[in-house]
Amino acid sequence: MKKFTFSLFMTVLFLGIQAQEETIANRFILGGSINFVSQKNSVPLAALSINSGVGILFADNTNESKNTVLSLSPYLAKEVNANWLVGIQLNYRLDNYTAEDAFSFGQPSPTDFNRKTNSFGFGLFSRYTLNPEQRFHFFLQPFLGYNLLSEDTKNNDVLVQEETANYFEAGVGLGFLYPINSKFRATLRTGGINYVNGKWKVKDTEIDKGFSSFGLNLNLSTVFIGVEMRF
Repeated sequence: MKKFTFSLFMTVLFLGIQAQEETIANRFILGGSINFVSQKNSVPLAALSINSGVGILFADNTNESKNTVLSLSPYLAKEVNANWLVGIQLNYRLDNYTAEDAFSFGQPSPTDFNRKTNSFGFGLFSRYTLNPEQRFHFFLQPFLGYNLLSEDTKNNDVLVQEETANYFEAGVGLGFLYPINSKFRATLRTGGINYVNGKWKVKDTEIDKGFSSFGLNLNLSTVFIGVEMRF
């Protein structure tokens, strides 16, 4: 599968180079986007990363629960022509789930449950704008990235489990772009087709498993609003 992800990204870069027409002002792009989701007394879905569609479902068998997700995605890119740009991207995600008087597996009585997840990733991406001549742009964004994740689980403020994961992901997202002026542009990006392959491990246990996922990922946790500057 690693060969598949590498071949996918190399194909995207090759198509971008082949698609060059007349050179435009090949400027650099500095940008960033943010995603924030807050859920209360619901069934939360914790995705592995900004782009990923893999997640773990938790039953909301509790008096009070809350799930908060904050994701940041800064990037630097270079315009190739009117349609294509290529760049590098960093991803950070914080996911915090708390539940009061929750019934957890293996616990004889209800406990105050907390699961905190931190993930950091970096990768390469390209962007293809379908209608650069229009004022309102629609684009496709192929990407290839590597991510690290750590997760702590507590019952009544006592650490009961530590988990780590590392994984590659590749896919194609989609989005919209609106030029505010000659330098600044507003963006909205969301998920699309996504493939993930990696390993998951529980500290101080023999649990060390591989995982993979392929599918379509469109939900609130994949909607990013941002701004970028051309210079």
